[in-house]
Amino acid sequence: MGNVRVGIIGGGNRGKGHIRSLQGFDDVDVVAVCDQIAEARAGVCSDFGIEGQYDAVETMLEQADLDAVFVTTPPHLNGKLALPCLEAGVHTLIEKPPGLSVAETEGLKAAADRTGAKAMVGWNRRFNTFIVEARDRVLARGPVTQLVGEFHKSITQLANSGKFTEAMMDQMFLETPIHSVDTIRFLADSEVAEVHAYVRRSMSKYRDVHAALVVFENGAVAQMIHNYTTSARLERYEIHGHDISAYLEGVNRGEIFCEGERQEIGSGSGGTDEQNRFFIDCVKNDTPVGLPGANLEEAVKTMALAEAILEGTR
Repeated sequence: MGNVRVGIIGGGNRGKGHIRSLQGFDDVDVVAVCDQIAEARAGVCSDFGIEGQYDAVETMLEQADLDAVFVTTPPHLNGKLALPCLEAGVHTLIEKPPGLSVAETEGLKAAADRTGAKAMVGWNRRFNTFIVEARDRVLARGPVTQLVGEFHKSITQLANSGKFTEAMMDQMFLETPIHSVDTIRFLADSEVAEVHAYVRRSMSKYRDVHAALVVFENGAVAQMIHNYTTSARLERYEIHGHDISAYLEGVNRGEIFCEGERQEIGSGSGGTDEQNRFFIDCVKNDTPVGLPGANLEEAVKTMALAEAILEGTR
């Protein structure tokens, strides 16, 4: 196989970030951008030297001779625009969330299964070198015993931005904290056994407080704390094991405590380049999307956990 020909659906910041990443690979050619907004797609193509411009996904799939597509649209459009790609048998990386429900995500999986298209969801914390190092060091001493996952943003700032639809505003748990939900599943390395959740609208008309206790089949237990009542973005994790704990502030620094000793860890890659490389290699080598990647089987499980938490709405 020669260079992998890639099309980008969505000309916003996510799309631009993936283009920068993909253009760093010698064996990838980004050849097309699809966006309904003419100014957006023209600007992206001009900035990155991309010839193909399309205003409809179906037209791009018919004309651009693509090996793979990256769906980088606003969250409520991801599943809708990924579906025709998978139905056409085109390998597809879908930004998170892959759909707004388990049912929509299962529909994507069914389409991929029918056509043989490879599919992967952009939960890049699975490839974050900082998180992976902490996970591996804990697992080297035995199984994970307890986890904490947090992801917070400001609902006030988001409401004032006007970036999201009203329906999406009440499901912002699926826009950013879904990263943390998937990361906790990845770190636990087990199926979910129990979910005890409490979700409410505290300072806005949108769900802005999410708390859950999640028990996994291997005995690991996770506390999940996701709110939109803060004034800033904050992400953190704890990974506890056998005489070892990792406390991760954000996704690029933290501390490991083991046998009475404390060691700082930090730096490394955010995971997007590694994630994209993994997906491109699956396409190029015709290999299945497996762990650590989030294929659509994994995606259905993460979305099922997210739905179980949202069912705790009071």
